[in-house]
Amino acid sequence: MQLNAITRKSAFMAIILLVMMLVAVALRYCFTPFAMELADSAFRERIVSLVVAMMIFFGVGIIEGKVLVRSGLSSNFCALPMPLYGVLACGVFLSPQTLTTAAASLCFALAMLLLLRSLHRAGEKDSVLFFSMLLGITVLLYPPCIVLAAVIPIAIFTLALSVRQTILMIIGYLTPLLGASYVMWYRGDSILEFGRNLINALMSPRMDAVEEIPYVAIVIVALVTVVLVWGGIFAAVRPDKMFHLARVRRSLYLFLWVSLVSMTMLLLPSCDLSVCAIVAVPISILLSFVLSILPNNHSTIAYWIILALFVLHLFVE
Repeated sequence: MQLNAITRKSAFMAIILLVMMLVAVALRYCFTPFAMELADSAFRERIVSLVVAMMIFFGVGIIEGKVLVRSGLSSNFCALPMPLYGVLACGVFLSPQTLTTAAASLCFALAMLLLLRSLHRAGEKDSVLFFSMLLGITVLLYPPCIVLAAVIPIAIFTLALSVRQTILMIIGYLTPLLGASYVMWYRGDSILEFGRNLINALMSPRMDAVEEIPYVAIVIVALVTVVLVWGGIFAAVRPDKMFHLARVRRSLYLFLWVSLVSMTMLLLPSCDLSVCAIVAVPISILLSFVLSILPNNHSTIAYWIILALFVLHLFVE
């Protein structure tokens, strides 16, 4: 087997690697949680909830592979998003609210998968409706996901959606939020109670201060940033033939903007470690794209360094 087989061709090996990652992270979290994870919440997730969350993370990893294929950002089959999602979503930090975090990440990944249907089907209505509904549900699961509402105008302009699709997106996004408001009003609360609770959840600090961030976590984030920047420079200097396709350019712009929007969650006071699994959805696609266009020796070295750092981070905080 070639050194870069996992990064290029073998979906089976990528799936096995993702499973091994999730099992290793779960064991590490149970026996030696990081200080930042302990500071994030005074309560630990139950074993059953942790197992279910890991199964959801596994499903999101598989969906990420489908998202890359549907986006057209890889000219050949590429199984990279599966293990890379595992590293970014769980390998750096694992939120104590594991089940909720995994559910929010799943909704976000499914939403992006549905949105990409409009690249191939002009006037697609069902997919954009359910895409926006899933975005609205992420707010109910994890309030800082409210910043993902900006993905709707980004999708409208990037994918050149019609007026009808735009209206469906707005309706779909508001449906879960208005539904939650109605349920609270039906219970006897004010119709505005949900909005007040949402604002309080966004403005209330969730995470206690910690003295320092683990060194390996800093190195992983720094390496991913360097690879993304290097990929952008390489694409600008030596553009690939695939950039001539309009749908490829649209997909690339879409994930660039979605990644930037998702990272604005870091600016909210209520942001906690759950943000890792949310940001990992678009970033793992961009990182896979960059590694697929870089020369084989560059991408293989970067990929295996990321995996080595993930393993080191299991044992060194």
